[in-house]
Amino acid sequence: MKKILFVVALAFTSILTSCEESLDLGQQNQNETTDAASAAKVSAVIKQDYPTATQLVVTTIDSNKVYGCDFLVNGVAHEATVSVAGKILSTYEIKADTTKTALIDAIKLYLETNYKGYKLEKVAIGKDADGKVSYKILIEFNDKKITLLFDATGTILATFIEPKGQKPDPKQSPKTYTVVLSELPANIQSQLSGYEFVRALVKTNSDGKKTYFVVAKIGDVLYEITFDNAGVLKNKNAVKLQVPKLEAKYLKETELPQVIKDYLSANYAAWKFEKGVVLVKDTIIDSYTIVVVKEGKFITLSFDGKGKFISVLEPKSPTVPKIEDKSIVANDLPQAIKDYLNKVYVGWIFVKGSVSLKNDVAQAYLVLITFGTDKYYVYFDKDGNFVAAKKDK
Repeated sequence: MKKILFVVALAFTSILTSCEESLDLGQQNQNETTDAASAAKVSAVIKQDYPTATQLVVTTIDSNKVYGCDFLVNGVAHEATVSVAGKILSTYEIKADTTKTALIDAIKLYLETNYKGYKLEKVAIGKDADGKVSYKILIEFNDKKITLLFDATGTILATFIEPKGQKPDPKQSPKTYTVVLSELPANIQSQLSGYEFVRALVKTNSDGKKTYFVVAKIGDVLYEITFDNAGVLKNKNAVKLQVPKLEAKYLKETELPQVIKDYLSANYAAWKFEKGVVLVKDTIIDSYTIVVVKEGKFITLSFDGKGKFISVLEPKSPTVPKIEDKSIVANDLPQAIKDYLNKVYVGWIFVKGSVSLKNDVAQAYLVLITFGTDKYYVYFDKDGNFVAAKKDK
């Protein structure tokens, strides 16, 4: 078994470790008053993608550029950002019940590494304008509220920290939205010359000032760069992209974890071990793939690093097509066959016929006719096209 993994190192300082601000997560942002016409336009855009949306509250994030919208869908809180042109830039579904929300392994590892003992409060799963999945996580750590943004792979995008002991103020809570390189201010674009642009986020504060978070690369080095409202460079972290060490080892039956053996015994009685492989990533077991034999069939099963069942591939019995010849009468003949016989065997008389069927679908026709004092077998394909004729002796 082979896996191709390219993971950004997780144990590094995030984009905003020094930023003492909070990020809105399911709370109404009221940075600016939104005029009725803009609010109606944004609401209409949301309604196109979420026809059952209710309690829509539209706010201005970036004047005449980006709006925020908080709403409910079947009682579930959502938030979105919408451009002035009516394009949805991002949407998030707020999952308040964290006990029923499964985070991907990369995010869990990042949180456990950097915020050991954290308390998970809220999770929002969403997507950007290109349909790329992203995660917004709210945790409590050392009496601080911290919101973290991750991409679909679990790579950290940004971190927002609320000062210790300060309660969140919904009216001051900023939101972020994504932008492409061409949408960044010209002086920031010029500072990125020589970099390979990856992504960028913009956060607008309650005073209208913006902070730009840019991720860019030079070679195999990833840079996290922060600019202020004037485009002045405030922070830059360099992180070398690392490819984890992957090793596939052959597995003996005696090395199978007991949890896997228990699963096999419960679901594949009298199974017999054939072979197995364990994938180790940076000395940590990533997954197991094993092949067992049951009743003469080879069955391939996959388990995660803790022995939890993932998937199974069982050979299916080959499907034998149903083949049969069925007798037919003259009226059952396709019109194309009748037309041919009328043209070539003028005055023909039907004696008998049959159709060859494969899974009840016609494949060929055989017709015995009388023509004058002779009899002929005439063959046709499934569409009624002439194939051959043979005189009956």
